[in-house]
Order: sequence, then structure tokens, then C-alpha cells
Amino acid sequence: MKSFMRAALAVSLAIAATLAVRAPPALAHAVGQAYTFVACTNNDPVSVATAEAQMVVYVVDNLDGTVSFHFHNNGPLASSITDIYFDDGSLLAIASVTDGPGTDFEQDANPGNLPGGNDCVPQFETHEGFSADSEPPTQPKGANPSEYVDITFTLQGSQTFDDVIAELKSGALRIGIHVQGITCPSRVAGTCSEGLVNTTPTAVNMSSLGATAARGQVTLAWRTGSEISNAGFNVYRATSASGAQVKVNDLLIAAQGSEASGSSYSLVDRPGYGSFYYWLEGVDYTGQSSLHGPIPVNVRAAVQRPLYRPTLPGLRR
Repeated sequence: MKSFMRAALAVSLAIAATLAVRAPPALAHAVGQAYTFVACTNNDPVSVATAEAQMVVYVVDNLDGTVSFHFHNNGPLASSITDIYFDDGSLLAIASVTDGPGTDFEQDANPGNLPGGNDCVPQFETHEGFSADSEPPTQPKGANPSEYVDITFTLQGSQTFDDVIAELKSGALRIGIHVQGITCPSRVAGTCSEGLVNTTPTAVNMSSLGATAARGQVTLAWRTGSEISNAGFNVYRATSASGAQVKVNDLLIAAQGSEASGSSYSLVDRPGYGSFYYWLEGVDYTGQSSLHGPIPVNVRAAVQRPLYRPTLPGLRR
């Protein structure tokens, strides 16, 4: 009965949502969490390594009762996210599917379950209506290197963004992707496909995260409420919210907090002048990581005032 009622409400919301075009989520103005993926299948070691290294999903609180999943292929190797699936949780219905440049996705993927989902532990079972794929579901219109697609969900009842993050951590909600067109030396055709599910992020409770620009430099400051098995942090910078990220720090910024109490941190970067986006990555002792951000910063050149102001005729200085 619960599944039937949720499905009925989901259908009505989905019909209304398809009548409107929704802009991509404003990642720079929302709270977000990033997840990488681990392969359930192993069609080829090279294709597994490529897919696991390049694919990421940003889970974003839109601050309006909806949550967006921003799927990005970081590249640079040939590969394409062609099918996206969700395995239960607090999600109610897909509100919109928004294509990035070069992608063309629609709700309801074919096949209906994550390819290779039976190889996941536990097995991946897509909730009805909680999927999307490229049209056609092959490489050309999928998320190729540097491309993205956004899927926005409404939530059940009083559920919140924090509930979604908690479910991703516990495994009550899982995200699956099918990646095709991966360079694959072991196949005659030269390409492979892999089925992947999201990883669990580092258990770092962020209290605050912000950045300020002054005198041509950016100071990124953050504080944690608690840190569980946290090894440290990395800071990344890009020139756009979905652009290629560059690591700012040379060495891992060592963790100072604990499970009982957090700590304060800061890092100074000199990126030059212009608009930039920053991410903070927490890395645990097993190598798992979680990404916080992005934080937008505009670094402006200082205004140069003249040292000498000429006196106009008829005026006394």
C-alpha cells in the first residue's frame, strides 16, 4: 500500500514537472555533497579503473524542498554515463531531468534496472520510475568527458536533504550508473561498459565553510563539528561550477579534530584575478573521500589611485 500511494503521487508530480523547463541547479549557492563510484561489474580492469576515476555525482540541496543529483564525467578518457538509477530512500518523484551541453536524457531508463546490478552487494534494485537514460541510450548523447546531466527529485513528506545524505551513508538509498564507450584493450571492439554504485563519503560533520578574497588572494576557512577516521583535507579550485578541478595544496592538510570535537582550518590561495570555485575534500584513512562545496569567489584587482592630482585652473589646492 505504501509503495502504491507513493507511486500514485509520484505520477501526478512527474506529469506536472514535465511541462516546465528547469534550469541547472545553482551549485554555487547551495549545500552539496559529492560521491564517487565503485564498480559492481568487472568487464575489464582498465575500464573499471577509468569509470571509477572519472565519474562523480554532486548531491545538492536546492533549498526549496527538492534535491538535485549533478552527474559529471571528469574525463579525460573516453567514456559516457548513459543510464542512471536510484535504489529507494526518501525520494518521492523525479521533478526534472536537465541536460548539460552535449547530453540528451529522459526519464525511465531501458533496461529498467542497473546493468550488472545483480553483481552489486547487496543487489541493486531500481525503484520504479527512479531512472533516466540518454536518447539513444548509447555513448553519443550520454555524459561524455567534461559533460553533465542533472536529475532533481521531490522528497517524501517531511523528509529533508539531511535525510537523503544519511540514507546515502547507510545504504538505504543508492545511486547506480551505467557507463559505456570506455576504452577497453581486452575487447575486439575496443570499448567496454561497467555498472557502478556510489561510495560512502568520509564521516566529517562540517560546521562552516567559506571563502574571502582580499589583496589578490583567497582565504578558504572551515570548521568541523566532528571527525570520524578523518586523515585530512584537500582543496580544489576551478573556473566554473562544473569545470576541471585543480588541487591547491601540495600535501594533505592533516586532520586536527576528533569524533568528540572538531577543529578550525584555513588555507590561502593566490589564483590570480577572476571568478573561481572552491571545493573542500575530506579524506579518511581508508582512502574514501567526500567533497564539500563549491564556494564561489570573485578576486578583483585593487583600484590604483593616482599619487598626484592636478589642480584645475582657478582652484586653490
